[in-house]
Amino acid sequence: MVEYVHERMSTYKKREIGADFTMGKGNDTVFLSELCDQVYSFDIQDEALETTRKKLVHDNVKLIKDSHEHLDDYLSSFDIGVFNLGYLPSFSHEITTVLASTEVALKKAIDAMTQVLFVVCYIGHEEGKKEAAWIDEYVSALDHKQYNVSTYRMMNKPLSPYVIEIQKR
Repeated sequence: MVEYVHERMSTYKKREIGADFTMGKGNDTVFLSELCDQVYSFDIQDEALETTRKKLVHDNVKLIKDSHEHLDDYLSSFDIGVFNLGYLPSFSHEITTVLASTEVALKKAIDAMTQVLFVVCYIGHEEGKKEAAWIDEYVSALDHKQYNVSTYRMMNKPLSPYVIEIQKR
């Protein structure tokens, strides 16, 4: 899914501000740093910030140790954004994104985006299933005159992650 999202991100023309709302191991942050002029990247775990910092080549990234629900404390708008929900791979699976903060963050992100937002939903664990159910319902109700909402999923892998792409019209 990461490769698919990166491929889709590359198709968008406006690339001034990128936002990675779930830094994790930094793969989306690094990709955005090569694509966008300025990147804001959020995570609550020190391990995520350290792992990402080591991977960065460009100095156009602001690493933020804070929950994505506070995104409006750091940026007012962005062109390309991504949520890669779930847990930090190779670290504790007990620490995951949670519906309460994801709900707040996603609503704020949709309001702040100027172009596109990608949401990768992981349904292989209980909290991920809750997040995905709420997200599916919420984005399905977005005004079709303001947003195009599409999804990409592996039909033959029912518990694999899937991508929601929300494009501002």
